[in-house]
Amino acid sequence: MGQDIFIKILRYNPNNSQIGHNETFRIEANNNSTILEGLLQVYEKYDSTLAFSYGCRVKNCGLCAVNVDGKPHYACVTRIRDGMQISPLENLPVIKDLVFERRIFSKYLENFKPYVVREREPEALPEIINQPDEHTQLMSCRECFACMSSCPKYDYRQDHFGGPLAFVKLAQLHYDVRDSIDRVKQVKEMGILNCSGCSRCTCISGIPINKIVIKPFLDLLTAM
Repeated sequence: MGQDIFIKILRYNPNNSQIGHNETFRIEANNNSTILEGLLQVYEKYDSTLAFSYGCRVKNCGLCAVNVDGKPHYACVTRIRDGMQISPLENLPVIKDLVFERRIFSKYLENFKPYVVREREPEALPEIINQPDEHTQLMSCRECFACMSSCPKYDYRQDHFGGPLAFVKLAQLHYDVRDSIDRVKQVKEMGILNCSGCSRCTCISGIPINKIVIKPFLDLLTAM
């Protein structure tokens, strides 16, 4: 049986001069209720103007990432609790409430050919591809932007530092045995040297970004 709990949601309306104000809502929840279920309840019962993103509801799409008490979480699988503060991911351009703009990053990444570029076609079909373990790990990236939110150096208003998600996307290609572009040179252009001694970016999908992305790239740049 459910019980009433209170949650706070940071609201932002671009058409309103009042920016970043908290609103408190009373919802019904049980021990298994998720944050996404709570947001849907607010939307359906109290305020249909509440803006938030979600898709698969099972931690596969990465759309529902939000800050919960200051740390990034997937709303679809994180249990909701009384007194939680829910806000949009930090360091990202908020469109409305919990929804942020992704196109700025996508446009930036386009400059680096974020797809496999081959020197030659496969010798036989079907092609047998044996990818390294690092590539397999990196392909679990949900592009939820939680790593960008937790990065103390990322600023979407500047283009001299790509941020951890950009480094992950290029690392996917760096480890891909089919790709022919010098991705080490590209991450240097993106400003990965700013990551030296940091390792504060967080992946809520469990990818060890510092271990298989940042450190290997920095080691290769040091050896050049």
